[in-house]
Amino acid sequence: LCKNTSFRKQRHLCRASGVMVMTAEDDRTAKKSTAGTDTDVMHMRIADRVMISWACTLPIFAAVVFLSDMGVGLHVYSSMAPAWVSMAGDAVLFATSFVVCSLYVLDWLRFPSAPRIAITTFVTVSFLVGALLKSMKYPWAPLLLAICLEPALIGALRVSRCRRVNRKQLYAWISGSMAFGAFVVFLAWVPWLAGAFQSDDHLWTRTTKDDLAARSGNIYAHALPDTAKSRVADFGYVTHCHPQLKDLTGLPSDIVNDIEAACSNAANMWFLAWTAPLIAMVCNVAAGIFCFWTCIIFKDETAASKSNMLRALKDVAILLVVVFAGVYVSLSFTSLSLGHGVIAFCAATLVVLAMWSISEIGPAFLRQEAEGHPYAKQLGAAWRSDWARAIAVGATGIFCLVFFLLSWLKQRLRVRFGREETGGRFTQDAEWLLDQIRDWSWASILTKIAILAELFFVLQVGVSKVTYIFLSWLSRELVAVNFGIVCALVFVIGNIMFMLPPVPGIPVYVFTGIVIADQGARRLGDNGFYWGILIAIAISFVNKMAACCGQYCVGYFLGMKVKIQQLIKVDSVPTRAIESIVKREGLNPAKVAILIGGPDWPTSVGCGIVKVNIPQMLLGTTPIVLLLSPCVLAGAFIARKGAFGPDSVFPMLSNISLLVATVTQVTAMLVAGVYIVKEIQLKGDELAQPREEHAAVAERTRREEKSTEVYRRITTWSSLSPSEKAVLIAMTAFCELSCFMFVMLASKCFRPFSVDKEINAPYEDGGLNGDPLSIVLQPLGSMGLGLFALGVCLHVTHCRTMRRKHRRALAADVDPVFDRTFSVTPAAEPRV
Repeated sequence: LCKNTSFRKQRHLCRASGVMVMTAEDDRTAKKSTAGTDTDVMHMRIADRVMISWACTLPIFAAVVFLSDMGVGLHVYSSMAPAWVSMAGDAVLFATSFVVCSLYVLDWLRFPSAPRIAITTFVTVSFLVGALLKSMKYPWAPLLLAICLEPALIGALRVSRCRRVNRKQLYAWISGSMAFGAFVVFLAWVPWLAGAFQSDDHLWTRTTKDDLAARSGNIYAHALPDTAKSRVADFGYVTHCHPQLKDLTGLPSDIVNDIEAACSNAANMWFLAWTAPLIAMVCNVAAGIFCFWTCIIFKDETAASKSNMLRALKDVAILLVVVFAGVYVSLSFTSLSLGHGVIAFCAATLVVLAMWSISEIGPAFLRQEAEGHPYAKQLGAAWRSDWARAIAVGATGIFCLVFFLLSWLKQRLRVRFGREETGGRFTQDAEWLLDQIRDWSWASILTKIAILAELFFVLQVGVSKVTYIFLSWLSRELVAVNFGIVCALVFVIGNIMFMLPPVPGIPVYVFTGIVIADQGARRLGDNGFYWGILIAIAISFVNKMAACCGQYCVGYFLGMKVKIQQLIKVDSVPTRAIESIVKREGLNPAKVAILIGGPDWPTSVGCGIVKVNIPQMLLGTTPIVLLLSPCVLAGAFIARKGAFGPDSVFPMLSNISLLVATVTQVTAMLVAGVYIVKEIQLKGDELAQPREEHAAVAERTRREEKSTEVYRRITTWSSLSPSEKAVLIAMTAFCELSCFMFVMLASKCFRPFSVDKEINAPYEDGGLNGDPLSIVLQPLGSMGLGLFALGVCLHVTHCRTMRRKHRRALAADVDPVFDRTFSVTPAAEPRV
């Protein structure tokens, strides 16, 4: 009788008859809980196939038509070039972000389905429009969002129409649709490259670059900042950006820097317009392969199938990190903006993988696997350390503050309108987060944030800039020296650089390739360049072996001190696991991965502290030739680029060599980490046993327990005075802000300079105009350095203050057991 009536009327009639029925919410919950079971699986319908095909092809076709040179990409980018368009993009993105925050505060998830869909569509379109309007500053953003539309649309269909569809059929169809879309783009792109549609081809040559730049006149017209336009007459590609025809003589250094930045931004836009079809094809092919792999591995809902898929996901994530890291290093030498685009692509891919795992595998199974997995236990132990928490707080601190503010507003509205019975200050998720972080040692965490910022400055700002300037000066000075003396000096200087703890090995290898290959090409005849490469590889290899011995000696003599052994925790399980691996004989894969994948100085010094056999250590380090050879080749190709110009094949070969070296380094580091965790799993109990040779370390640790406990007590947040808390907060803020400037505003803080450039060269040629200090740009460069210096001064002040308090507490002999801030259980034994 009621089959043709609505669900609401059926529920009303049944309730009137005294029959218990499920509410609509209960019905949706039951459907979600039974989705994916064998009794609930159905075959794909024709409408589902059509919608999946459109979701897999429309975004890539839109990217090719509207964002590439095959379509109207250059016209779109040119229309986005004026400054007011970028300001409009800021306004749109700000308004959209405000809308998203407001929706969170207003409990958007409790809205009816129709308004939720409309609001989601509006927010998505707004973000796309805002990203398109910001094309001048972030040329990769529209392409990234267009490609991300594919997984977003597929995910929306998966959780709605295709929720009960057979997984194998669904992913097989998705894989075929993505392959079809990539194939269609390929069929159009190859003839376009060959010039089938026009008289001229579009191969990546100087002619194509000049044509792209000529058709990007509006981009160049608005690329220069307004402050510099009045001082530069008729800014354009030919007169200011062309590698052979530009003339920047007589211009001030600040104007030259603005011109170089403008040329780079404009070139990024037409470069992405040329490569957009290739990027879209690669993304579609990669996603199609992943979906095809999914329909083969993830066949059913059994635990074994889900476990196999998780292992496959782990391998895919590691591969993505390695590939994106290599591409980032390769592109960052050419364009910092494109390097940031690679990071954004990597982050978006990992987010898509994480959301896919939660949606398909299920959070319950993921939690179950994590609880029983040994890696999860290691990660849990690592997370409980203040270092890991410092990294997390330093990266997400500002977002956490915004989240707590929005959560407070949301809770206030819930209480005001009677939607929440509890009277807490924040929502349940925010209260849970507060409970987790309330007992953290915040003084220690904030101090470690400052230490990490200082370490970042030393490695990425101080060492890299100073090392590049020094090696560039040295390369210039060695031009007129005898070839044999040059080889000897390069070996000695490289060895000295290796013995400095902050200096990594890759710049030394690149410098060796630049100097020796260039000198070989000048002095060793027709094949001197190739002989120079071989000699440079041999010098780098011998230098690395000698440096390992020197660093081993440093560690050997330092390791005689108990304090040093305690500092590196020789009695801890992870350190003993590494020791167990590096003491193996022969070319063991785990041993090789640690010796060549770990940092140069700490690895060899650590081998000396634990007294590894020197010949076995050198034998395990011999595969380093696989890492140093691409670095030497990159240096050699950089030297040839200076001789043959930027349009030769050598810049591409240099980037490829650096890519290979980076992939090798990152892969070795990841493999080393996997082997260390496996060693802990296999021999954890044995490695945790006390050892006679570590008795002195254990005794020193036991004697310092009281001192450590007193220091921990006096540095708790509640025991700090307001002035000490202010020093900690200001220290962290200054260090964080300076690092933000050095990363996000690097091109405004430091002048670009590399090993292959000359210090005396003019700014327009990548030099420093004879002044090494001019590498710091004004005013942001000096401002960042000043903020960092203030942070370091406050850090020193905090350390001295805590040291004085610690001495006074120890002198007073305050027993922490009977202090009022500590509790004593009844079962505690009396103090002897």
